[in-house]
Amino acid sequence: MTIPLPDFWIVYFSIFWVLAGLTATPPVLRHKGYPFLLGLLLGVVVGVVSGAVFMLLLALAKPVIDAVGNAAVGTVIVILVAAGLIIAGLGALKNFIPTSGASMTVAEGAPHTPVGYSTRVDKVHPNWQAAQSIRASVVIMLAALTLIPVIWMGMTAFKSRSDAVASPPKVIFEPTMEGFISLLYDRRQLNEQQVAEYKQRDDLDWKDKVMLERGQAITGQSDYVKRLKNSLIIAGTSTLLSVVLGVLAAYAFSRFNVPGEGDLLFFILSTRMLPPVVVTIPIFLMYRELGLYDKYLGMILLYTAFNLSFSVWLLKGFIDEIPREYEEAALVDGYTRLQAFIQIVLPQAVTGIAATTVFSFIFAWNEYAFALMLTADTARTAPPSIPSVLGTGGIEWAAIAAGSLGFLIPVVLVTFALRRYLLRGVTFGAIRQG
Repeated sequence: MTIPLPDFWIVYFSIFWVLAGLTATPPVLRHKGYPFLLGLLLGVVVGVVSGAVFMLLLALAKPVIDAVGNAAVGTVIVILVAAGLIIAGLGALKNFIPTSGASMTVAEGAPHTPVGYSTRVDKVHPNWQAAQSIRASVVIMLAALTLIPVIWMGMTAFKSRSDAVASPPKVIFEPTMEGFISLLYDRRQLNEQQVAEYKQRDDLDWKDKVMLERGQAITGQSDYVKRLKNSLIIAGTSTLLSVVLGVLAAYAFSRFNVPGEGDLLFFILSTRMLPPVVVTIPIFLMYRELGLYDKYLGMILLYTAFNLSFSVWLLKGFIDEIPREYEEAALVDGYTRLQAFIQIVLPQAVTGIAATTVFSFIFAWNEYAFALMLTADTARTAPPSIPSVLGTGGIEWAAIAAGSLGFLIPVVLVTFALRRYLLRGVTFGAIRQG
């Protein structure tokens, strides 16, 4: 019998079933009065057996997949049916687990171990806890699947040049800092005589020794750090300006009768109707005449203008959800309009501001077309410079992966810093307009 799945998916689903068994079994056994450690050990066994049964069902269902006519559709159907059968079977087997003799006497259906935490009564039932564990396992495996490109990029960053281009790809390798050194330093190729001379020197540090293994010598710093600093300055400043201006404009559109409001909002949105590359040439000609080509100010103004439409529309939706009665009450109490805006509106719109900040920063941080066409050296950002990391005789994939990994970190940090506001899910407006 053959399993109609590539090796990767066989390993992937096997890990899923082990994870599901490991997380779903302990609540069931705890309900029956067994210790938690026994639940973990039995959970591993349940997961392994479930994975084996799952693969067996797939192998037996191969004729069904062939009969469907579409291998992909047939495989998905069989996977869903096999998973449903296993989960239903485990649910039925749960009823045959005997109650621990050491457990206390309790009413029928109640847990046989004390519940030492605050929760709803229905959430103590093992069926609910097991279902939540399986759902969590599904989410974890889907997240792991979407993160595979990022994980592979991180692995490639620590590979040598030969390992980075190996076929088939290497999962187990000896890590090295060669990619990061190639990214951060300029190098030159050495001949055999020069390599022998360099090896005789006693003033070489670890970076020189690593590159000497490739027959290269470090000649100085590269421009990557400078490009990364440019990205931070331009993306950070443009994000700040677009969010501040967007909050003020969104508040004005939300609270005041602005003449031609619909036309103005449409005009603001129209700046995002064309892809950036379409308007790059006219902006290039205009910037060259105004002296903004390859300048920080030019890139900041451009990114602010493109982010502003997104900021205004998104923030207006958040501010519309904040009841006007809050501000009217503050104005009656003697607040000025500005004080009411700062002390009443902004604290309630902080979730929307955080989300807008993250999306605006990501757009400015990742933008490629404008940065490539409108900068040369002074204001050149990281996105156009990372693909240009070339070595002698080929592309430096490890260096490109290292640069991409370093480029990813600031976005992760910004999102992580604002996670409390992004995940809070504030419900705007206890008072609803009629």
